[in-house]
Amino acid sequence: MTSHHSPFDPDTSVQVDVDLVRVDRFGLVVRDRADGREHALGYDGIAIGSNDKGTAYTLIIPRALAQMQGFCE
Repeated sequence: MTSHHSPFDPDTSVQVDVDLVRVDRFGLVVRDRADGREHALGYDGIAIGSNDKGTAYTLIIPRALAQMQGFCE
């Protein structure tokens, strides 16, 4: 049996409000709204879209990558 995880599953993903700084064909750079740090990310395994208020972007990133990037512990 194959298990499929939703990108919003808090056990496997992290959701962060960010500002989009730069986009190119290799990836994107975002600024974490919580601490102002910038993070360069490739496109594999991430999702990004407007937050509910339309004031920032919501980044959904695999938990392991979020930990390596310093978004969470």
